[in-house]
Amino acid sequence: MRKRKNKWYYDSKAYHEVVLSGSVTLARNLADYNFPSRLSEEDALRVVETVRSLTTDLGAREERDYYSCRVDRLSNTDKDCLIESHAITPSLKRRKDPTGLIISDDESVSIMINDDDHIHIRATRAGYNLRDAYKTANRIDDFIDSELKYCFSEKYGYLTSKLQDAGTGLHASYMLSLPAITMGGRVEVLQDEISRFDVTLKGIYGEGSKSAGFIFQLLNRKTLGVSENEILENLEQVTAQIVNIEKRLRGELVKNAGNEMKDRVYRSYGVLKFAKNLPQKDAMVLLAQLKLGSDCGLIKVKGGGSEIHKLMIEMQPGNLQTIYNKKSMGSVQRDEYRAKYLNEHLPELIEEKTEETEA
Repeated sequence: MRKRKNKWYYDSKAYHEVVLSGSVTLARNLADYNFPSRLSEEDALRVVETVRSLTTDLGAREERDYYSCRVDRLSNTDKDCLIESHAITPSLKRRKDPTGLIISDDESVSIMINDDDHIHIRATRAGYNLRDAYKTANRIDDFIDSELKYCFSEKYGYLTSKLQDAGTGLHASYMLSLPAITMGGRVEVLQDEISRFDVTLKGIYGEGSKSAGFIFQLLNRKTLGVSENEILENLEQVTAQIVNIEKRLRGELVKNAGNEMKDRVYRSYGVLKFAKNLPQKDAMVLLAQLKLGSDCGLIKVKGGGSEIHKLMIEMQPGNLQTIYNKKSMGSVQRDEYRAKYLNEHLPELIEEKTEETEA
């Protein structure tokens, strides 16, 4: 089994029980080329190599290690790993033309090349650190802008392949853990309420994906006619309201069904610790229930919710195959290895002291 390198989601100090991570993506296009959907294969390759040529200088400026690659030449397993850590989008994996990537050593920063636009600069931070992610993305954007000519209009701002992304070209998002809202059947109501603030809830991997383990992405819809700061402030304000709702509902769950919840949480721990076959969907639900129990103080595990969130990412298909150095796995084999990994890496249970044990 391969030793895992530190990733951005290993930052336990930044852990937040509701806000798992914050991410900023900037969409940019180069002035001298057609948009990716109209690029010839030759020009697509030129764009990839032109942007990748900045890797060394970027690493020197940022004082950290950056690497680059041709995404279209990666294995599906490697692409899946990058999707699971939110370094690339599922749409970049599907593209057949030349595509590329510049990525930091902990995968918190990625520059996707020839997705919907020539360049997507993404910065991700664990917990409630959206502003820090924006500062990083903006700094990298300034560097690339100093080296390459962007497609920019004084009237419309940054020009993008999708009209709804023009202007700032900024998409900001928070990854939210919303078990109480989901279990209370309030997701659709919440979606309706927040839509008037030009934000939306989507699945864990964005457009077209589903929620897994009660995890949703909250992101802005409007990029034109507003400033970057207005986008961030709006998202932060809506997120704060959702966090308050989720915490209130969690409190009500514990108050009204605390014993039942505690039993369910401990059962989840037992299955995760001893099961020999765990489908991905089942494992995500069990981990989400365990995380909820840990966050609410119903169960104590070493490392708390941060360790559980890490397992949610690392038990995904791409990560599993990479951890066990398997080029390919069928679904049955993946379920067996997922159970094995969770059996071995589930955080230790911290037993509560009783008067008898103290005596």
